[in-house]
Amino acid sequence: MPSFIQFVSSSFLLASQLVAAQTQNLQFNQVANINGDVGLSSLQSPVSSLQSPVSRLQSPMQFNQLVFPDNSKIETFSQTQRQILVNQNPNPLAANHVVGSTGQPFVQLSQNSMTIDTNNATDLVGAQIELPIDQGTLDQNQVTADNTFVAMLSPDRQAWIIVEGIKSVNTTDSTVRMIKLNNIDGEYMAVGRQTIETSNVLTPFGSPQAQPPIQITGSGIQEVEYTDGFRMSIDASQPMTVNVDVVNGVSASMITDGSTQPNDFRYLVTTSLAAVLSNLNDMMAVVQIPLNADRAMQAALAMGAGPNDSIELGLAQRGVIKNPGGATGNLARRNLKREYFDRRQDNSTATTTAGDAAATGNNSTTTAAAASDAAPTDQQPADQQQATQPQAANPAATQLLLEPTFTPITSETLLDRQNMRVAATVNELDGEFIVTMQIAAGGGAQQQQQPGEQPAAPAESVGGESSSTLAAPAAAETAAGEGAARHKRQEPLAPSPGTPVTISMAELQSMAESQKTGNVLAVWSMMSKFRAENPTPQPTQAARNRRRGTAPLKATRRLRV
Repeated sequence: MPSFIQFVSSSFLLASQLVAAQTQNLQFNQVANINGDVGLSSLQSPVSSLQSPVSRLQSPMQFNQLVFPDNSKIETFSQTQRQILVNQNPNPLAANHVVGSTGQPFVQLSQNSMTIDTNNATDLVGAQIELPIDQGTLDQNQVTADNTFVAMLSPDRQAWIIVEGIKSVNTTDSTVRMIKLNNIDGEYMAVGRQTIETSNVLTPFGSPQAQPPIQITGSGIQEVEYTDGFRMSIDASQPMTVNVDVVNGVSASMITDGSTQPNDFRYLVTTSLAAVLSNLNDMMAVVQIPLNADRAMQAALAMGAGPNDSIELGLAQRGVIKNPGGATGNLARRNLKREYFDRRQDNSTATTTAGDAAATGNNSTTTAAAASDAAPTDQQPADQQQATQPQAANPAATQLLLEPTFTPITSETLLDRQNMRVAATVNELDGEFIVTMQIAAGGGAQQQQQPGEQPAAPAESVGGESSSTLAAPAAAETAAGEGAARHKRQEPLAPSPGTPVTISMAELQSMAESQKTGNVLAVWSMMSKFRAENPTPQPTQAARNRRRGTAPLKATRRLRV
């Protein structure tokens, strides 16, 4: 009997704790407890001290709801008791520094951002941050409720991060949430995307004449993603437009570092600056090229990669030739004027044509016109006239003149396994981009040179596409007419060349299998495998008869006479 009473009492206590939720109405800058005093006091009850089969179930995780004056909320379970402190930041980072979404531009919807600090609460379960959204603010900024997000500030406070897979919008109570969190320390703000589409906002490929270009405002970080997953994150100091097209075919003569490419096409990026004003636009961009795991697997096998080999992945760029004609940059127009004024002071050395023009015309305009015609004849006629007239048209604005070969991008290269993209940072967008790959097993010596950051010539035979072997493609060095300016712009990237991304053949095979299922976990295959490994025992005849409700007839014993 006592054991029965103990079981009933414990069960009632457990049910009351599971049903009850701890809701706290808090002020900003007020310390609060998660799994606070109510839950802890119940654990110290006399019933909990009794040793029973359900005593370990008397401390369930408690649902905590924290409500703040602006109607923002934090809801979470926690495995342990934690403390939390929430404040507001009236001067958050601008909303033009948003990354993680497929569209742009973004606007700020919260007047203040929310800052959350805990005592190392990394064991939360199902935490979510809820921020209110005002319909008037949405209408004013031309943002729909489905295009609202809770953005999280990056640890270095340089960008707002959006994760579309953990976003939830409730139009009934006009709130937007970031859900499924384990840790909520950081800064959060509600932002809105000013697009008509409410899900993926993808840009089609096309030439500048056929496809409207993307407008880059020249402030903050802007991202654009194309129909195959090609993505660019651009941080520019000058307004410009960007257009991306795909060009079929990659010639073997375009790649000179010994690597190969899984694709047979190139991404052609064209901006309105056309790479001719290198010092005007202080720009950085992260280029992310999708990796076709099936073609990468086929290319690796064609290179002779074995099951135990590894593959190095990288990006390469065929940039714009800075000075195709080899001109030296001429500013002689101002010198001509100074020389002309010097010649006017010395009338004895004036030419006969200038003297005749000065004698026949009393107007100073006539004299200036005649002298301007005579002055260029005293200089180098052919070179000077060609050097002073290219301002009339910019041929690079219609078609880019590219280098003959691809140059490996030497900045840090990363592999986004979730989205299957290879990413690297560049400081110039104009040109063509491809993914490169080669077998890492044959470049053991090269892998040892990369940490030392020595762009030595012997590494050019098997040099990785992301190593510091820029001297490998010799043809790329022919476009060094303005090399000083180009190297000056690359100084922030050159001192720290990144290592290539290395993946094993087993990982590449796994990526190819995942690509076939759309990166969705193949739960059906897991079930089939489990069923094969754990076959269900066949029921006996007696069990089948009992299931049908029939019983076997008993055999009658024959009597012997």
